[in-house]
Amino acid sequence: MSLDVNGAFIYFTIPIFGGIPITQTTVSSFIVALILIIASIKLGKNLQKRPTGVQVLVEKGVSMIYNLTTSVMGEHNAHWTPFMGTIFLSSICGSLIGLTGFLRSATADLSCVLAWSVMVSVIIWYNNIKHNGFVGWLKGFTEPIVVMTPMNIVSEIAQPFSMAFRHFGNVAGGGVISSIIYAAFGLLSTAVLNLVASNGWIMGAGLMLIGVGLFIWCRKKKFLLVLSILSFVIGFFGLLQALGILSGVPILAFGVPAVLSCYFDLFSGFIQALVFTLLTMVYISGSLPAPENNKEN
Repeated sequence: MSLDVNGAFIYFTIPIFGGIPITQTTVSSFIVALILIIASIKLGKNLQKRPTGVQVLVEKGVSMIYNLTTSVMGEHNAHWTPFMGTIFLSSICGSLIGLTGFLRSATADLSCVLAWSVMVSVIIWYNNIKHNGFVGWLKGFTEPIVVMTPMNIVSEIAQPFSMAFRHFGNVAGGGVISSIIYAAFGLLSTAVLNLVASNGWIMGAGLMLIGVGLFIWCRKKKFLLVLSILSFVIGFFGLLQALGILSGVPILAFGVPAVLSCYFDLFSGFIQALVFTLLTMVYISGSLPAPENNKEN
């Protein structure tokens, strides 16, 4: 995944309310939402009593989200499972959509995850006011002692920003690192190929012969095997550049984006989606205690 450090590109602006910009993030978020809606409708049709194939995987996934929700929030909050599942899937799909190469990861834009975080905070405030009353909610800022009120207010306001920046920072940071490394390998490729081509076709052909020789001589040694392939590839493209057939190929960058994506897009994207969802569960469950706790209070 590459990332434009200048921010999301604006496709066009809707001329209402002072102008509403439609950015890459807006398009990516809309596509993710559309995919999830279509998938939900498609996978929810023609369910069998004895599940097979895809239905088994879907039911397993739903069960995992349900068990996670009830274990963190309690059985009395099991009805929040669809919401938590939507948050999780929107987050991970919003990160993975950047792998398309022409769409921007929605979670790499602060405005996207901040909107989710503010929504979670509004839900928490609504539940606190609903169960404790507006006055009771305000009294909560004075606990455990009155002098802590300013810090409690700051903490309440900082909560959505903390959630948003944690998620955004990891996804956007990974994208920036991937872009820098990819650009560095591209520059290195240009320098190496220019060096090979500057010596004419002889150096390119020589590197190819060295690569073939190493491959035949030491096929069982992985390091020399990789070195032989690299020597042959550099010699081949250097020869093409020397002959004026092909130039500017970032050969050393081949495979680098895929390797980096295994971490920054797949692993890190999944972890950030899970962490954001767990924090959402913890914060909302704090405003929705079990019925027996309400009676005691």
